[in-house]
Amino acid sequence: MSNNVIETAAERRREVLAALSSATGTEDAVRTLSHLLSVSADEAREVLRAPLEAFAGGSASTKASSESAGGFALHPFRDSEEHRSLFHSRSSDASSATGGEWDESRTEQERREGLSRIESESAMWFVAVDTARDAHVGLVFGEQVDDGDVDVAIWIRPEERKRGYGLSSLKESRRELAAFFPGKNVIIRAPLAGK
Repeated sequence: MSNNVIETAAERRREVLAALSSATGTEDAVRTLSHLLSVSADEAREVLRAPLEAFAGGSASTKASSESAGGFALHPFRDSEEHRSLFHSRSSDASSATGGEWDESRTEQERREGLSRIESESAMWFVAVDTARDAHVGLVFGEQVDDGDVDVAIWIRPEERKRGYGLSSLKESRRELAAFFPGKNVIIRAPLAGK
């Protein structure tokens, strides 16, 4: 994404946030930002996908230092072997929403369907990362439901629990999802037991 777009959004952050708060959905937010910032629809979508701090006044260097200082970050879920393996770990965990009952076929089907929803912008999944160790410690699932609200589920690897990753995932994902799904309620429906 062009730094100029981010700089423009940062300079006009009050207008940007006001426009996003009154948007009726993602496409309306894209149109509004595109018009407001005089950028293409694709650039407007990139602004929406950026962390809130990126276009609300924080610089890239500030963001990098806050990540390393906190030792935690959320990265977008990708169609990669590493992320696939993490998703399969979650699906076989008896304490997860799956009850550990998904077989290989069901897990792959759910992963592919999730990637399709991400592509169509009706979902946003993240990998929770301990940046100090470069360790993938969990997953965050943000799914838009029929009424437009966004359901959030958080899963942390059993061996990584009780270290604050669940709470960190909750805080970071709320920021990310609020920017990606402007004007929608972000609802945590899954328990955060063992965070």
